[in-house]
Amino acid sequence: MDFATSVSTYAPSLDMHLPTARPFGLTEQSTYLYGGWRDESGALHIVERKFCGPMTAGLWLMTNRTGKVSLAPESLNTVRGEVKRDYSATEHHLHGSLLGKAGGAPEEGLDYRLTPGAMCWREGSVLQLDGSLVGPGIQIGSLDHDEPFFYTSELYKMRGTVLGEAVEGFVFLDHGYWPHGRDWKEWRIFNGTQLSWSAFATEFADGHVEWGQVAIGRQRFNFVAVADENGPVAMDVGTAGGIDPDPDDWAQRIGYQAHDGRTWVFELEPGGQMSQFSAARWGGYRAQAGHIERHGDVRSVKTAFSWGETFMERFREEGVGSVGALLADAGN
Repeated sequence: MDFATSVSTYAPSLDMHLPTARPFGLTEQSTYLYGGWRDESGALHIVERKFCGPMTAGLWLMTNRTGKVSLAPESLNTVRGEVKRDYSATEHHLHGSLLGKAGGAPEEGLDYRLTPGAMCWREGSVLQLDGSLVGPGIQIGSLDHDEPFFYTSELYKMRGTVLGEAVEGFVFLDHGYWPHGRDWKEWRIFNGTQLSWSAFATEFADGHVEWGQVAIGRQRFNFVAVADENGPVAMDVGTAGGIDPDPDDWAQRIGYQAHDGRTWVFELEPGGQMSQFSAARWGGYRAQAGHIERHGDVRSVKTAFSWGETFMERFREEGVGSVGALLADAGN
């Protein structure tokens, strides 16, 4: 059985971020805030916070200051448990530390505000970021009759401080929808369909931003969805892929190729293996920090970040070739 996967852009609005939204009759199961920034020394900071309803497990804040991506100790003091949610026509606000108020361990405060075209995100003294929406959002639908899936993603260009250092980079705001009752890591796509899925954002020296969601999978779960501040750049499904693993089954390079031959290539950041984050998951999951650029693009890059995910054993089972072979087949 195959997924009937489709991708397109959309015009963001606050209404679509309401937890009561029901796209295609599906319910919101997870909300993700994640991204990456560099400080003035060039060090990369990577962050992820997941919400299931009003519940959150805390902030994954990782940094490669030591040359290898590792969890920042300050993450352990961020808000976890239930948060207060307030929604209005002009602002969505997630805040507070109900665990702390109940006499639990001391926590940094969480204050997240989404307004039309803008995001403000505070995690006490750990993180303070402000930014604005970059162009349209990207939506992905795999509307299988038995196991339907819908996903939305928006990109925000952010500036502020992380761990006391001035940073500049990106935050993705994503929502996942599927029938109620299973977490993402219990769902079919994570457990068998997905081979690789990467989110990326690249800002060029002239201020132009290109970003996207790209995937390689089984059962036609393959797509290249790339946009910029003006609209869609590539919206394609049934796409091709390639992988260059290292001896420890981390992805050094991943190629995502549209039907017209344009290929976006993930390159692993030095020390970009998210070992601790990956160890908290199963099934051969690997998360890697890097950057994605379109093959052959000669524009000067100012800032780039990609969160890449792979299941290397699944690549071997499917006989997926190298990135070099992928580019050769397209005549690049």
